[in-house]
Amino acid sequence: MIEPLNMELRDVDERQRLIVGVVAPYDEVTYLVADPNGERVRRGAFARSIAHRGAKIPLLRNHDRTTRLGVSRTFTEDGAGLLGEFLVNNGDPGDLLLEDCRNGYLGALSAGWLPLDARRGSDGVREVVEAKLVEVSAVAVPAYEGAAMLAVRNAQDLDALLAPFLARPDVNLDPIAPLAYRHR
Repeated sequence: MIEPLNMELRDVDERQRLIVGVVAPYDEVTYLVADPNGERVRRGAFARSIAHRGAKIPLLRNHDRTTRLGVSRTFTEDGAGLLGEFLVNNGDPGDLLLEDCRNGYLGALSAGWLPLDARRGSDGVREVVEAKLVEVSAVAVPAYEGAAMLAVRNAQDLDALLAPFLARPDVNLDPIAPLAYRHR
């Protein structure tokens, strides 16, 4: 079963037909997955997969495998996670994808992947240690808190554009204690 992994969409450059985003936010826990204990992706989980097919990962819309809208160009790791750069196809479907990303209708990215090695962390969260990256999709609703489109890049330096977003905010994901209820 291919599992979706939502990620942060960082950049859309319509002139170059590029979308840049965080493919895998490392060590961030999400509870919007099948595992009730949550899930996190560990640094390097996709390293072997990318070494084998890094420039051949298809870009889709909403995990719809019937239409390939682009392909990956590069992947790099930074403090936020695995960054991916995707070249969008020419033509109406690609044009619509770029427009929807720029306008925020598809404000996040989501990775489709096959787990190869997953373990339980000391806190009970499922930790993905290795996975095969199958596809990346532009989506409207991400599973990860910070997985929103942050910018539409024009002719700006990418490092300067991304600098304000590299520090992740602290988010308290502790469950809320149940309220006592008395029936009268």
